Amino acid sequence: MKKIFYFILSCLIISGLIACSEQPKETAESTKKELVFGASAMPYSNIFEQGIKPILEKKGYHIKTLMFSTLEVNNQSVDNGQVDFNLDQHTAYINVFNREKGTHLYPLVHIPTLPAAYYSDKYTSFEQSPYGATVLIPNDPANTSRALRVLTDHQLIKLKANTNPILATPEDIAVNPKQLKIKTVDSVLIPRILSEVDYGFASGGIAFQSKMDPNKAVIREKVIPEMEMVVAINEKNRDTQWAKDLKAAYQSPEFKQFMQHYHQHQMWVMPQTE
Repeated sequence: MKKIFYFILSCLIISGLIACSEQPKETAESTKKELVFGASAMPYSNIFEQGIKPILEKKGYHIKTLMFSTLEVNNQSVDNGQVDFNLDQHTAYINVFNREKGTHLYPLVHIPTLPAAYYSDKYTSFEQSPYGATVLIPNDPANTSRALRVLTDHQLIKLKANTNPILATPEDIAVNPKQLKIKTVDSVLIPRILSEVDYGFASGGIAFQSKMDPNKAVIREKVIPEMEMVVAINEKNRDTQWAKDLKAAYQSPEFKQFMQHYHQHQMWVMPQTE
């Protein structure tokens, strides 16, 4: 009987020690004041540094910035904990990335977005284009469907009935009256080879990074919530205090006032969903 008693007592003590050892880790993650930001050369990082970082610093946060040349590596770093949060993607992209890579990224809050557009070095509208014009669109699934949706919105193509617009591919095109030759390529190549084709689709970030002339934008997208840019974190951190403070910073009157000044050229789309 004594042996049973001591065995149960030992189990309770061990369980208590484990619980105590785990608790500080959870508390430290929730209340930590040093955050690692996965930055890039995209304009969303500029807005964070100028408009959001000062708000967080007033709350006692210290921000360490790590630069990444590719979004994939940046996302993997958020997933493995090397980075706390990053920008440069929309919810549709996150959903595809999580599905294909097995990651656990979470869209914390929607942020101001530069709309995507079709650009051309040859024409000022699609009406000017000849039949069979070559049109380049991104080859990543989220932005492939995004580019097709813009063509659909402007009645340049029609998709097959019951096609999910978020998952559409060129194979889903049912009607193509101008016989556009739609080709998928890496998004970063489109600005470089735009002069060799008739039209090219570029996200706002790619266009900014590549210094594309905004006057060469032929048609722009109507930004829907799934295509609004977001702050991406690891889903396990969604209820931490730092995540709540980061979200609050983007929704604060102080940041909205900052964007009123930053938005002077009316290039940014304010989030419909927060």
